[in-house]
Amino acid sequence: MPIKVSVIVPVYNPGRHMDDLIASLLRQSLPTDEFEAVFVDDGSTDGTGERLDALAAEHPNISCLHIPNSGWPGRPRNVGLEAAQGEYVYFVDNDDYLGDEALERLYDFAQQHGSDVVVGKVVGRGRVIPREIFRKNVERTNLRAGFPLTLLTPHKLFRRSLLMEHGLRYPEGRRRLEDHLFVMAVYFKAEVLSILADYACYYWVKRDDTTNASSSRFDPVGYFDNMREVLDLVAESAEPGAYRDRLLGHWYRGKVLGRMGRGVLFSYPPDYRAGLHAELRRLVREDRWGEGVHAGLSMSLRVRSRLLRDAGLEELERLAEVEKRMKTEVSMQEATPMTRGRLRFRVDCRPRYADGSPVLFRRTGTSLSWVLPPELADLEELTAGDRDVTRALLKAKATGIVRSVEDKSEYVLSSRSTVTEQHEGDDLVSILVVTDLTVDPATAAAGSPLPLGDWEVVSRLSACGWDRFGHVPAGDAPRIGVATASPPRSVVAGPQADSRRLVLSVSESSQLPPDVVVVEPAPVVAGAGSGAAPPLVTALRSTAGRRVRAIVRHSPALTRTAAGLRAWRRRARG
Repeated sequence: MPIKVSVIVPVYNPGRHMDDLIASLLRQSLPTDEFEAVFVDDGSTDGTGERLDALAAEHPNISCLHIPNSGWPGRPRNVGLEAAQGEYVYFVDNDDYLGDEALERLYDFAQQHGSDVVVGKVVGRGRVIPREIFRKNVERTNLRAGFPLTLLTPHKLFRRSLLMEHGLRYPEGRRRLEDHLFVMAVYFKAEVLSILADYACYYWVKRDDTTNASSSRFDPVGYFDNMREVLDLVAESAEPGAYRDRLLGHWYRGKVLGRMGRGVLFSYPPDYRAGLHAELRRLVREDRWGEGVHAGLSMSLRVRSRLLRDAGLEELERLAEVEKRMKTEVSMQEATPMTRGRLRFRVDCRPRYADGSPVLFRRTGTSLSWVLPPELADLEELTAGDRDVTRALLKAKATGIVRSVEDKSEYVLSSRSTVTEQHEGDDLVSILVVTDLTVDPATAAAGSPLPLGDWEVVSRLSACGWDRFGHVPAGDAPRIGVATASPPRSVVAGPQADSRRLVLSVSESSQLPPDVVVVEPAPVVAGAGSGAAPPLVTALRSTAGRRVRAIVRHSPALTRTAAGLRAWRRRARG
Protein backbone atom coordinates (compact mmCIF):
# COMPACT_ATOMS: atom_id res chain seq x y z
CA MET A 1 0.00 0.00 0.00
CA PRO A 2 1.28 3.52 -0.73
CA ILE A 3 2.03 5.54 2.38
CA LYS A 4 -0.67 8.13 3.00
CA VAL A 5 0.88 10.03 5.93
CA SER A 6 4.42 10.32 7.24
CA VAL A 7 4.60 11.49 10.85
CA ILE A 8 7.90 13.33 11.36
CA VAL A 9 9.15 13.64 14.93
CA PRO A 10 12.32 15.53 15.94
CA VAL A 11 13.65 13.98 19.15
CA TYR A 12 16.12 15.18 21.74
CA ASN A 13 16.36 13.70 25.26
CA PRO A 14 12.59 13.41 25.78
CA GLY A 15 12.80 10.83 28.58
CA ARG A 16 9.36 9.68 29.74
CA HIS A 17 7.67 12.53 27.88
CA MET A 18 7.76 10.49 24.67
CA ASP A 19 5.62 7.67 26.11
CA ASP A 20 2.28 9.29 25.31
CA LEU A 21 3.24 9.99 21.71
CA ILE A 22 4.43 6.43 21.06
CA ALA A 23 1.28 5.00 22.60
CA SER A 24 -0.92 7.26 20.48
CA LEU A 25 0.92 6.25 17.29
CA LEU A 26 0.40 2.59 18.09
CA ARG A 27 -3.33 3.24 18.61
CA GLN A 28 -3.93 4.99 15.28
CA SER A 29 -7.02 3.85 13.39
CA LEU A 30 -5.22 4.30 10.06
CA PRO A 31 -3.80 0.87 9.10
CA THR A 32 -0.11 0.51 9.83
CA ASP A 33 0.70 -0.15 6.18
CA GLU A 34 -0.78 3.26 5.28
CA PHE A 35 1.30 5.50 7.55
CA GLU A 36 4.83 5.71 8.85
CA ALA A 37 6.46 7.42 11.82
CA VAL A 38 9.91 8.85 11.12
CA PHE A 39 11.76 9.74 14.32
CA VAL A 40 14.89 11.84 13.86
CA ASP A 41 17.15 11.57 16.90
CA ASP A 42 19.02 14.86 17.23
CA GLY A 43 21.98 13.46 19.17
CA SER A 44 20.11 12.35 22.31
CA THR A 45 22.27 11.28 25.26
CA ASP A 46 19.58 9.72 27.48
CA GLY A 47 19.24 6.35 25.70
CA THR A 48 16.40 7.56 23.47
CA GLY A 49 18.22 6.51 20.29
CA GLU A 50 18.54 2.91 21.45
CA ARG A 51 14.92 2.85 22.59
CA LEU A 52 13.70 4.08 19.21
CA ASP A 53 15.86 1.57 17.36
CA ALA A 54 14.25 -1.22 19.41
CA LEU A 55 10.78 0.21 18.69
CA ALA A 56 11.54 0.32 14.96
CA ALA A 57 12.66 -3.31 15.03
CA GLU A 58 9.23 -4.30 16.39
CA HIS A 59 7.12 -2.12 14.06
CA PRO A 60 7.84 -2.03 10.31
CA ASN A 61 6.13 1.38 9.88
CA ILE A 62 8.41 3.07 12.45
CA SER A 63 11.97 4.17 11.67
CA CYS A 64 14.64 6.15 13.47
CA LEU A 65 17.34 8.29 11.88
CA HIS A 66 20.32 9.53 13.90
CA ILE A 67 22.04 12.88 13.32
CA PRO A 68 24.60 14.92 15.29
CA ASN A 69 23.03 17.34 17.71
CA SER A 70 21.85 20.50 15.94
CA GLY A 71 20.32 22.14 19.00
CA TRP A 72 16.97 23.05 17.42
CA PRO A 73 14.07 21.23 15.66
CA GLY A 74 14.60 22.69 12.16
CA ARG A 75 17.39 20.36 11.06
CA PRO A 76 15.74 17.07 12.19
CA ARG A 77 12.43 18.12 10.63
CA ASN A 78 14.15 18.70 7.30
CA VAL A 79 15.98 15.35 7.53
CA GLY A 80 12.66 13.64 8.25
CA LEU A 81 11.00 15.39 5.32
CA GLU A 82 13.68 14.17 2.91
CA ALA A 83 13.25 10.59 4.15
CA ALA A 84 9.44 10.61 4.23
CA GLN A 85 7.50 8.55 1.71
CA GLY A 86 3.97 9.70 2.49
CA GLU A 87 1.63 11.70 0.28
CA TYR A 88 1.27 14.02 3.26
CA VAL A 89 3.61 14.80 6.15
CA TYR A 90 2.53 15.64 9.70
CA PHE A 91 5.05 17.36 11.98
CA VAL A 92 4.73 16.26 15.60
CA ASP A 93 6.84 17.16 18.65
CA ASN A 94 8.16 14.37 20.85
CA ASP A 95 6.40 15.50 24.04
CA ASP A 96 2.90 15.82 22.52
CA TYR A 97 0.46 13.13 21.35
CA LEU A 98 -2.32 12.46 18.85
CA GLY A 99 -5.98 11.57 18.96
CA ASP A 100 -6.52 7.91 18.09
CA GLU A 101 -8.22 8.70 14.74
CA ALA A 102 -6.14 11.78 13.92
CA LEU A 103 -4.21 10.48 10.91
CA GLU A 104 -7.18 8.76 9.31
CA ARG A 105 -9.46 11.79 9.72
CA LEU A 106 -6.87 14.30 8.56
CA TYR A 107 -5.99 12.30 5.45
CA ASP A 108 -9.62 11.62 4.50
CA PHE A 109 -10.47 15.31 4.97
CA ALA A 110 -7.54 16.34 2.78
CA GLN A 111 -8.57 13.88 0.07
CA GLN A 112 -12.19 14.99 0.09
CA HIS A 113 -11.31 18.66 -0.37
CA GLY A 114 -8.04 18.62 -2.27
CA SER A 115 -6.23 20.27 0.62
CA ASP A 116 -2.60 21.36 0.48
CA VAL A 117 -2.63 21.99 4.24
CA VAL A 118 -5.04 20.78 6.91
CA VAL A 119 -5.01 22.35 10.37
CA GLY A 120 -6.42 19.68 12.68
CA LYS A 121 -8.00 20.68 15.98
CA VAL A 122 -5.36 21.29 18.65
CA VAL A 123 -6.13 20.78 22.34
CA GLY A 124 -3.91 22.51 24.87
CA ARG A 125 -2.73 20.61 27.92
CA GLY A 126 -1.47 23.49 30.05
CA ARG A 127 -1.41 25.72 26.96
CA VAL A 128 -3.91 28.30 25.74
CA ILE A 129 -5.19 27.50 22.24
CA PRO A 130 -7.06 29.98 20.01
CA ARG A 131 -10.72 28.95 19.94
CA GLU A 132 -12.20 30.76 16.97
CA ILE A 133 -10.06 28.91 14.44
CA PHE A 134 -11.76 25.66 15.48
CA ARG A 135 -15.35 26.95 15.59
CA LYS A 136 -16.28 24.84 12.56
CA ASN A 137 -14.78 22.76 9.76
CA VAL A 138 -13.45 24.83 6.86
CA GLU A 139 -13.26 22.76 3.70
CA ARG A 140 -11.54 24.99 1.13
CA THR A 141 -10.09 28.48 1.48
CA ASN A 142 -6.77 30.29 1.11
CA LEU A 143 -4.67 33.03 2.66
CA ARG A 144 -6.17 35.84 0.59
CA ALA A 145 -9.71 34.79 1.50
CA GLY A 146 -8.98 35.43 5.17
CA PHE A 147 -7.52 32.17 6.43
CA PRO A 148 -6.72 32.75 10.13
CA LEU A 149 -3.09 33.11 11.25
CA THR A 150 -3.85 32.45 14.90
CA LEU A 151 -1.97 29.13 15.06
CA LEU A 152 1.31 29.10 13.12
CA THR A 153 2.77 26.06 14.88
CA PRO A 154 4.15 23.23 12.70
CA HIS A 155 1.54 20.70 13.86
CA LYS A 156 -0.30 20.48 10.56
CA LEU A 157 -0.81 18.08 7.68
CA PHE A 158 1.16 19.26 4.61
CA ARG A 159 1.05 17.90 1.08
CA ARG A 160 4.63 16.67 0.63
CA SER A 161 4.78 17.34 -3.13
CA LEU A 162 4.02 21.04 -2.49
CA LEU A 163 6.98 21.29 -0.10
CA MET A 164 9.31 19.44 -2.44
CA GLU A 165 8.25 21.35 -5.58
CA HIS A 166 8.95 24.75 -4.03
CA GLY A 167 11.93 23.70 -1.89
CA LEU A 168 10.16 24.71 1.32
CA ARG A 169 12.23 23.81 4.39
CA TYR A 170 12.58 24.88 7.99
CA PRO A 171 15.32 27.38 8.87
CA GLU A 172 18.05 25.52 10.71
CA GLY A 173 20.12 26.41 13.76
CA ARG A 174 19.13 28.07 17.03
CA ARG A 175 16.50 30.65 16.20
CA ARG A 176 13.00 31.78 17.05
CA LEU A 177 9.81 31.80 14.97
CA GLU A 178 11.19 29.24 12.54
CA ASP A 179 7.68 27.76 12.51
CA HIS A 180 6.19 31.09 11.39
CA LEU A 181 8.70 31.48 8.56
CA PHE A 182 8.09 27.93 7.29
CA VAL A 183 4.30 27.90 7.66
CA MET A 184 3.83 31.33 6.07
CA ALA A 185 6.01 30.31 3.12
CA VAL A 186 3.77 27.26 2.65
CA TYR A 187 0.58 29.31 3.03
CA PHE A 188 1.66 31.69 0.26
CA LYS A 189 2.21 28.73 -2.10
CA ALA A 190 -0.85 26.66 -1.11
CA GLU A 191 -4.03 26.80 -3.17
CA VAL A 192 -6.31 25.06 -0.67
CA LEU A 193 -6.11 25.52 3.11
CA SER A 194 -8.50 23.58 5.33
CA ILE A 195 -9.46 23.29 9.00
CA LEU A 196 -10.66 20.06 10.63
CA ALA A 197 -12.38 21.29 13.80
CA ASP A 198 -14.73 18.50 14.84
CA TYR A 199 -12.11 16.04 16.13
CA ALA A 200 -9.26 16.60 18.59
CA CYS A 201 -6.27 15.64 16.44
CA TYR A 202 -3.31 17.04 18.36
CA TYR A 203 -2.68 17.39 22.11
CA TRP A 204 -0.11 20.14 22.67
CA VAL A 205 1.47 19.65 26.08
CA LYS A 206 3.29 22.20 28.22
CA ARG A 207 6.01 20.56 30.28
CA ASP A 208 7.34 21.86 33.60
CA ASP A 209 10.96 21.19 32.71
CA THR A 210 13.14 22.82 30.06
CA THR A 211 13.43 19.93 27.58
CA ASN A 212 11.31 21.89 25.12
CA ALA A 213 13.48 24.27 23.08
CA SER A 214 10.88 27.06 23.11
CA SER A 215 10.27 27.03 26.87
CA SER A 216 13.14 29.29 27.89
CA ARG A 217 12.92 33.10 28.13
CA PHE A 218 13.93 34.61 24.82
CA ASP A 219 16.58 37.17 23.98
CA PRO A 220 14.60 40.18 22.65
CA VAL A 221 17.26 41.26 20.17
CA GLY A 222 17.59 37.83 18.56
CA TYR A 223 13.86 37.13 18.73
CA PHE A 224 12.82 40.30 16.93
CA ASP A 225 15.62 39.94 14.39
CA ASN A 226 14.04 36.59 13.50
CA MET A 227 10.60 38.20 13.42
CA ARG A 228 11.89 40.77 10.93
CA GLU A 229 12.57 37.86 8.55
CA VAL A 230 8.93 36.80 8.79
CA LEU A 231 7.74 40.37 8.22
CA ASP A 232 10.07 40.66 5.22
CA LEU A 233 8.56 37.48 3.75
CA VAL A 234 5.05 38.89 4.13
CA ALA A 235 6.04 42.25 2.64
CA GLU A 236 7.63 40.52 -0.35
CA SER A 237 4.73 38.11 -0.93
CA ALA A 238 1.70 40.39 -0.47
CA GLU A 239 1.06 43.61 -2.36
CA PRO A 240 0.56 46.84 -0.34
CA GLY A 241 -2.97 47.48 0.85
CA ALA A 242 -5.61 45.91 3.07
CA TYR A 243 -4.43 42.34 2.39
CA ARG A 244 -0.86 43.03 3.50
CA ASP A 245 -2.03 45.15 6.46
CA ARG A 246 -4.21 42.29 7.68
CA LEU A 247 -1.31 39.86 7.55
CA LEU A 248 1.25 42.20 9.14
CA GLY A 249 -1.24 43.13 11.86
CA HIS A 250 -1.11 39.58 13.17
CA TRP A 251 2.44 39.99 14.47
CA TYR A 252 1.87 43.55 15.68
CA ARG A 253 -1.12 42.49 17.76
CA GLY A 254 0.30 39.26 19.13
CA LYS A 255 4.07 39.49 19.27
CA VAL A 256 4.46 43.23 19.94
CA LEU A 257 1.38 44.70 21.63
CA GLY A 258 0.51 41.38 23.21
CA ARG A 259 3.76 41.40 25.18
CA MET A 260 2.92 44.80 26.67
CA GLY A 261 -0.47 43.69 28.01
CA ARG A 262 -1.63 42.60 31.45
CA GLY A 263 -1.34 38.88 30.72
CA VAL A 264 2.35 38.93 29.75
CA LEU A 265 4.05 42.13 30.86
CA PHE A 266 3.99 41.39 34.59
CA SER A 267 5.25 37.87 34.10
CA TYR A 268 8.68 39.38 33.35
CA PRO A 269 11.03 40.77 36.05
CA PRO A 270 11.56 44.57 35.88
CA ASP A 271 15.04 44.48 34.31
CA TYR A 272 13.97 42.10 31.55
CA ARG A 273 10.81 44.12 31.05
CA ALA A 274 12.86 47.27 30.39
CA GLY A 275 15.06 45.54 27.80
CA LEU A 276 12.03 44.09 26.05
CA HIS A 277 10.33 47.48 25.93
CA ALA A 278 13.44 49.13 24.47
CA GLU A 279 13.65 46.55 21.68
CA LEU A 280 9.94 46.91 20.88
CA ARG A 281 10.30 50.68 20.65
CA ARG A 282 13.19 50.19 18.24
CA LEU A 283 11.06 47.84 16.13
CA VAL A 284 7.97 50.07 15.90
CA ARG A 285 10.12 53.03 14.87
CA GLU A 286 11.12 51.10 11.73
CA ASP A 287 7.62 51.88 10.48
CA ARG A 288 6.81 48.32 9.45
CA TRP A 289 3.20 48.84 10.56
CA GLY A 290 1.62 51.86 8.91
CA GLU A 291 -1.60 53.70 9.65
CA GLY A 292 -3.61 50.97 7.96
CA VAL A 293 -2.47 48.48 10.58
CA HIS A 294 -2.89 50.94 13.47
CA ALA A 295 -6.38 51.98 12.36
CA GLY A 296 -7.47 48.34 12.13
CA LEU A 297 -6.71 47.67 15.79
CA SER A 298 -9.39 47.26 18.41
CA MET A 299 -9.75 50.16 20.85
CA SER A 300 -7.85 48.42 23.65
CA LEU A 301 -4.89 47.68 21.38
CA ARG A 302 -5.06 51.12 19.80
CA VAL A 303 -4.58 52.64 23.25
CA ARG A 304 -1.67 50.30 23.95
CA SER A 305 -0.15 51.08 20.55
CA ARG A 306 -0.31 54.81 21.24
CA LEU A 307 1.49 54.44 24.55
CA LEU A 308 4.15 52.18 23.03
CA ARG A 309 4.82 54.75 20.30
CA ASP A 310 4.54 58.00 22.27
CA ALA A 311 4.95 57.24 25.99
CA GLY A 312 7.20 55.15 28.21
CA LEU A 313 7.23 51.79 29.95
CA GLU A 314 5.76 53.24 33.15
CA GLU A 315 2.61 54.35 31.29
CA LEU A 316 2.22 50.93 29.73
CA GLU A 317 2.55 49.31 33.14
CA ARG A 318 -0.20 51.55 34.52
CA LEU A 319 -2.48 50.59 31.64
CA ALA A 320 -1.71 46.91 32.20
CA GLU A 321 -2.60 47.26 35.90
CA VAL A 322 -6.02 48.66 34.97
CA GLU A 323 -6.62 45.91 32.39
CA LYS A 324 -5.60 43.34 34.98
CA ARG A 325 -8.49 44.49 37.19
CA MET A 326 -11.11 44.03 34.47
CA LYS A 327 -13.40 41.03 34.65
CA THR A 328 -16.74 39.73 33.41
CA GLU A 329 -19.67 39.51 35.80
CA VAL A 330 -21.76 36.56 34.61
CA SER A 331 -25.23 35.60 35.83
CA MET A 332 -27.72 32.97 34.69
CA GLN A 333 -31.17 34.30 33.83
CA GLU A 334 -32.90 31.30 32.30
CA ALA A 335 -32.27 27.63 31.49
CA THR A 336 -34.71 25.87 29.18
CA PRO A 337 -34.88 22.46 27.50
CA MET A 338 -36.03 22.72 23.87
CA THR A 339 -37.36 20.44 21.18
CA ARG A 340 -35.03 18.35 19.02
CA GLY A 341 -32.76 17.60 21.96
CA ARG A 342 -31.38 21.09 22.56
CA LEU A 343 -30.76 23.21 25.65
CA ARG A 344 -30.91 26.99 25.86
CA PHE A 345 -29.34 29.27 28.45
CA ARG A 346 -29.88 33.01 28.76
CA VAL A 347 -26.85 34.65 30.33
CA ASP A 348 -26.14 38.24 31.38
CA CYS A 349 -22.57 39.57 31.09
CA ARG A 350 -21.29 42.92 32.33
CA PRO A 351 -17.73 44.31 32.08
CA ARG A 352 -16.60 45.26 35.58
CA TYR A 353 -13.50 46.21 37.51
CA ALA A 354 -12.33 44.07 40.41
CA ASP A 355 -14.10 46.30 42.97
CA GLY A 356 -17.44 45.71 41.24
CA SER A 357 -17.67 49.15 39.60
CA PRO A 358 -18.73 49.19 35.93
CA VAL A 359 -16.44 49.90 33.01
CA LEU A 360 -17.75 53.30 31.87
CA PHE A 361 -18.14 55.00 28.51
CA ARG A 362 -18.96 58.64 27.82
CA ARG A 363 -21.56 59.67 25.27
CA THR A 364 -20.84 62.92 23.46
CA GLY A 365 -23.55 63.50 20.88
CA THR A 366 -23.47 60.38 18.73
CA SER A 367 -19.98 59.34 19.85
CA LEU A 368 -18.89 57.01 22.64
CA SER A 369 -15.45 56.76 24.20
CA TRP A 370 -13.89 54.77 27.03
CA VAL A 371 -13.70 56.73 30.28
CA LEU A 372 -10.19 56.41 31.67
CA PRO A 373 -10.18 55.39 35.33
CA PRO A 374 -8.43 57.78 37.77
CA GLU A 375 -5.10 55.91 37.48
CA LEU A 376 -4.88 56.83 33.78
CA ALA A 377 -6.63 60.19 33.72
CA ASP A 378 -3.38 62.14 33.27
CA LEU A 379 -2.27 60.30 30.10
CA GLU A 380 -2.44 63.13 27.60
CA GLU A 381 -1.17 60.84 24.83
CA LEU A 382 -4.53 59.06 24.77
CA THR A 383 -6.87 61.16 22.66
CA ALA A 384 -10.62 60.73 22.32
CA GLY A 385 -9.94 59.18 18.91
CA ASP A 386 -7.74 56.51 20.47
CA ARG A 387 -10.50 55.71 22.98
CA ASP A 388 -13.42 55.88 20.53
CA VAL A 389 -15.80 52.90 20.72
CA THR A 390 -18.80 54.33 18.83
CA ARG A 391 -18.98 51.43 16.40
CA ALA A 392 -17.24 48.78 18.48
CA LEU A 393 -19.35 48.95 21.64
CA LEU A 394 -22.59 47.78 20.08
CA LYS A 395 -20.68 44.89 18.48
CA ALA A 396 -19.78 43.52 21.89
CA LYS A 397 -20.78 39.89 22.28
CA ALA A 398 -20.59 37.02 24.69
CA THR A 399 -19.62 33.66 23.25
CA GLY A 400 -20.42 30.38 24.96
CA ILE A 401 -17.71 27.75 25.27
CA VAL A 402 -17.94 24.20 26.59
CA ARG A 403 -14.70 22.98 28.15
CA SER A 404 -14.01 19.33 28.96
CA VAL A 405 -13.40 18.78 32.66
CA GLU A 406 -11.16 15.83 31.77
CA ASP A 407 -8.83 17.02 29.00
CA LYS A 408 -9.70 20.76 28.68
CA SER A 409 -10.66 20.48 25.01
CA GLU A 410 -13.09 23.22 24.01
CA TYR A 411 -15.87 23.88 21.54
CA VAL A 412 -17.68 27.12 20.72
CA LEU A 413 -21.46 27.11 21.14
CA SER A 414 -24.08 28.72 18.96
CA SER A 415 -24.88 32.08 20.55
CA ARG A 416 -26.78 35.29 19.89
CA SER A 417 -26.05 38.49 21.82
CA THR A 418 -27.95 41.72 22.41
CA VAL A 419 -26.13 44.79 23.74
CA THR A 420 -27.93 47.49 25.72
CA GLU A 421 -26.63 50.65 27.31
CA GLN A 422 -27.15 51.09 31.05
CA HIS A 423 -27.47 54.70 32.22
CA GLU A 424 -24.91 55.48 34.91
CA GLY A 425 -25.61 59.21 35.44
CA ASP A 426 -24.99 62.36 33.42
CA ASP A 427 -23.53 61.30 30.07
CA LEU A 428 -22.01 58.03 31.32
CA VAL A 429 -23.13 54.54 30.33
CA SER A 430 -22.10 50.95 30.91
CA ILE A 431 -23.16 47.94 28.84
CA LEU A 432 -25.15 44.79 29.45
CA VAL A 433 -24.69 41.89 27.04
CA VAL A 434 -27.57 39.41 27.09
CA THR A 435 -26.76 36.19 25.30
CA ASP A 436 -28.74 33.12 24.35
CA LEU A 437 -26.47 30.08 24.32
CA THR A 438 -27.82 27.03 22.51
CA VAL A 439 -26.40 23.58 23.14
CA ASP A 440 -27.25 20.97 20.53
CA PRO A 441 -25.50 17.80 21.76
CA ALA A 442 -25.66 16.34 18.25
CA THR A 443 -23.59 19.15 16.71
CA ALA A 444 -21.89 21.04 19.59
CA ALA A 445 -18.42 19.62 18.82
CA ALA A 446 -17.91 21.78 15.70
CA GLY A 447 -20.67 19.92 13.88
CA SER A 448 -20.21 16.53 15.55
CA PRO A 449 -21.79 15.05 18.70
CA LEU A 450 -20.48 16.37 22.00
CA PRO A 451 -18.26 13.59 23.44
CA LEU A 452 -19.18 11.77 26.61
CA GLY A 453 -18.12 13.30 29.91
CA ASP A 454 -18.57 16.51 31.90
CA TRP A 455 -18.33 19.92 30.22
CA GLU A 456 -18.08 23.29 31.98
CA VAL A 457 -19.94 26.17 30.37
CA VAL A 458 -17.81 29.33 30.08
CA SER A 459 -18.77 32.76 28.76
CA ARG A 460 -16.25 34.87 26.85
CA LEU A 461 -17.16 38.55 26.78
CA SER A 462 -15.53 40.41 23.88
CA ALA A 463 -15.89 44.18 23.90
CA CYS A 464 -13.65 46.83 22.31
CA GLY A 465 -10.76 44.37 22.12
CA TRP A 466 -11.01 43.22 25.73
CA ASP A 467 -11.64 39.50 26.19
CA ARG A 468 -12.66 38.32 29.63
CA PHE A 469 -13.82 34.86 30.64
CA GLY A 470 -16.22 33.82 33.36
CA HIS A 471 -17.74 30.50 34.35
CA VAL A 472 -21.49 30.48 33.89
CA PRO A 473 -23.07 29.91 37.30
CA ALA A 474 -25.98 27.49 37.59
CA GLY A 475 -27.86 30.03 39.71
CA ASP A 476 -31.31 28.97 40.88
CA ALA A 477 -32.26 27.29 37.61
CA PRO A 478 -33.51 23.70 37.91
CA ARG A 479 -31.51 20.84 36.49
CA ILE A 480 -32.62 20.35 32.90
CA GLY A 481 -31.94 17.58 30.44
CA VAL A 482 -32.57 16.10 27.03
CA ALA A 483 -32.34 12.52 25.83
CA THR A 484 -32.23 10.70 22.52
CA ALA A 485 -33.04 7.07 21.81
CA SER A 486 -30.81 6.49 18.78
CA PRO A 487 -28.07 6.55 19.72
CA PRO A 488 -28.99 6.37 23.42
CA ARG A 489 -27.59 9.59 24.85
CA SER A 490 -28.56 12.04 27.58
CA VAL A 491 -27.34 15.50 28.52
CA VAL A 492 -28.05 16.92 31.96
CA ALA A 493 -27.24 20.54 32.85
CA GLY A 494 -26.80 21.45 36.49
CA PRO A 495 -24.44 22.85 39.09
CA GLN A 496 -21.01 21.40 39.75
CA ALA A 497 -21.14 20.06 43.28
CA ASP A 498 -18.14 21.94 44.66
CA SER A 499 -18.47 25.27 42.85
CA ARG A 500 -22.06 25.78 41.63
CA ARG A 501 -20.69 26.28 38.12
CA LEU A 502 -22.91 25.12 35.25
CA VAL A 503 -21.79 21.73 33.91
CA LEU A 504 -23.19 19.55 31.12
CA SER A 505 -22.95 15.83 31.83
CA VAL A 506 -23.13 13.70 28.68
CA SER A 507 -23.75 9.96 29.15
CA GLU A 508 -24.65 6.96 27.00
CA SER A 509 -27.85 6.21 28.91
CA SER A 510 -31.10 7.73 27.64
CA GLN A 511 -32.54 7.54 31.16
CA LEU A 512 -32.66 10.89 32.93
CA PRO A 513 -32.57 11.36 36.73
CA PRO A 514 -35.99 11.89 38.35
CA ASP A 515 -35.38 15.53 39.34
CA VAL A 516 -34.49 16.73 35.85
CA VAL A 517 -36.82 18.95 33.79
CA VAL A 518 -37.18 17.46 30.30
CA VAL A 519 -39.08 18.41 27.15
CA GLU A 520 -41.81 16.51 25.34
CA PRO A 521 -44.18 17.56 22.49
CA ALA A 522 -47.78 18.28 23.49
CA PRO A 523 -50.91 17.90 21.32
CA VAL A 524 -51.59 20.67 18.83
CA VAL A 525 -54.30 23.08 20.03
CA ALA A 526 -56.56 24.42 17.29
CA GLY A 527 -56.83 28.20 16.92
CA ALA A 528 -60.09 30.08 17.36
CA GLY A 529 -61.93 31.54 14.41
CA SER A 530 -61.72 31.06 10.68
CA GLY A 531 -58.20 31.48 9.35
CA ALA A 532 -56.68 31.86 12.82
CA ALA A 533 -53.32 30.20 13.21
CA PRO A 534 -53.20 27.50 15.90
CA PRO A 535 -50.46 28.24 18.42
CA LEU A 536 -47.69 25.70 18.85
CA VAL A 537 -47.84 24.54 22.46
CA THR A 538 -44.98 22.65 24.10
CA ALA A 539 -45.24 21.20 27.57
CA LEU A 540 -42.21 21.03 29.79
CA ARG A 541 -42.52 18.45 32.49
CA SER A 542 -40.39 16.84 35.16
CA THR A 543 -40.83 13.44 36.67
CA ALA A 544 -41.14 15.26 39.98
CA GLY A 545 -44.49 16.52 38.70
CA ARG A 546 -43.67 20.13 37.78
CA ARG A 547 -45.28 21.45 34.55
CA VAL A 548 -44.53 24.55 32.50
CA ARG A 549 -46.13 25.74 29.24
CA ALA A 550 -44.21 27.60 26.55
CA ILE A 551 -45.67 29.21 23.43
CA VAL A 552 -43.54 29.22 20.28
CA ARG A 553 -44.59 31.78 17.64
CA HIS A 554 -45.12 30.78 14.03
CA SER A 555 -46.23 32.35 10.77
CA PRO A 556 -50.05 32.52 10.21
CA ALA A 557 -49.41 31.84 6.54
CA LEU A 558 -48.26 28.38 7.49
CA THR A 559 -51.86 27.15 7.94
CA ARG A 560 -53.32 28.51 4.70
CA THR A 561 -53.03 25.19 2.91
CA ALA A 562 -53.52 21.59 3.91
CA ALA A 563 -49.86 20.93 3.08
CA GLY A 564 -48.84 23.82 5.28
CA LEU A 565 -50.93 22.48 8.16
CA ARG A 566 -49.35 19.06 7.84
CA ALA A 567 -45.90 20.66 7.87
CA TRP A 568 -46.86 22.65 10.96
CA ARG A 569 -48.04 19.48 12.72
CA ARG A 570 -44.78 17.70 11.89
CA ARG A 571 -42.93 20.64 13.44
CA ALA A 572 -45.13 20.40 16.53
CA ARG A 573 -44.25 16.74 16.94
CA GLY A 574 -40.51 17.43 16.42
